[in-house]
Amino acid sequence: MRRKLTVDVVGCGEIAQIMHLPHLLELSDVCTVRAVCERDPHVLKGVAERFGVTAAYTDHRRMLEESPADVLVVLTSGDHASIIHDALDAGMHVFVEKPLCYSAEDAHAIARRAKEVGRTVMVGYSRLFDSAFDTLRAALDEQDGPLYVRAEASLPMDYYYRAHHDVVRPLDWTPPSHAPQWGGSWDYFYEEVLFNLAIHEVYCLRALTGIATPEITTAGDVLDRRGVEATWRDGDRVHASLSVLTLDTVAGGYVEEFRAVTRSDTFLLKYPSIYLKSWPAKLSRTGLRDGTLTSSTVFGSYVDPFKAELEHFFEVLTEGRPCLSTAEDAAHDVTTLNRIHAAAKAAAKATATR
Repeated sequence: MRRKLTVDVVGCGEIAQIMHLPHLLELSDVCTVRAVCERDPHVLKGVAERFGVTAAYTDHRRMLEESPADVLVVLTSGDHASIIHDALDAGMHVFVEKPLCYSAEDAHAIARRAKEVGRTVMVGYSRLFDSAFDTLRAALDEQDGPLYVRAEASLPMDYYYRAHHDVVRPLDWTPPSHAPQWGGSWDYFYEEVLFNLAIHEVYCLRALTGIATPEITTAGDVLDRRGVEATWRDGDRVHASLSVLTLDTVAGGYVEEFRAVTRSDTFLLKYPSIYLKSWPAKLSRTGLRDGTLTSSTVFGSYVDPFKAELEHFFEVLTEGRPCLSTAEDAAHDVTTLNRIHAAAKAAAKATATR
């Protein structure tokens, strides 16, 4: 019988409690959660008790020094470069929630280091593990001629999409009464709009079009850095665009969709909020068949993509399957996001000096 892999988890916030930790426990035939790490002592204690983990730390370095597991699951927010290097130095494989990091140089360094030490670094790109997305990608691979793909997301203040989940929170936490006031901050645009939100659209567009690191044709911020619009292309063959907007309130609802137009068909893939479990994605296809306009709809799997990506990660480690979202893949996306950021800032500067 194959030995179970041991897992350490760093970061015990909402997404860890709602998605990753429950799914890791469901995968008890292949892994055991050995320890959890969280800076907030109250959250750490509550999460350790709730998920039955006996080892708990407020410093990931101490956790890795005392008894590193086979795998580190990184669920903290922001740039993950230093934590990943600490894990690789400890001889661990790494599953890391997006983004891998903020710097393209750091991303390539992580990819090189993982290869040197023979360890897997997989990035949590949940949309890639949705069966409806697989269906769309396979259909586009069969198409010839030009392709237009547009990704669009309008994302409301999402607390009320996850308020029904029972989450251990800091003692001083209070429910938000309104969206954050970012006031035109380029830091908010860079870290939240691009690297936390638009990254989903970027890696999906890469997978659907095959353009790894595009040269950006146009880019600009939307509504005082609350969103971004960008376009790129591959000659006359492929045109891609994205639009991501953060909303002040819950008004307008949650929208995330991918529209693909080919010579013969139009596809529309629509996603629900990630916090609404067991609500599958929906893919519609419209086109001419033998002179008749036809339309069909399929739904994605009811298996949560967050669980599917963890299952894939452990299959990579135990069965030698090729990883579908490597550090090398993520380095392309980090490069693209930085190019969009630079182009948007340049466009804003040019507008201001007119």
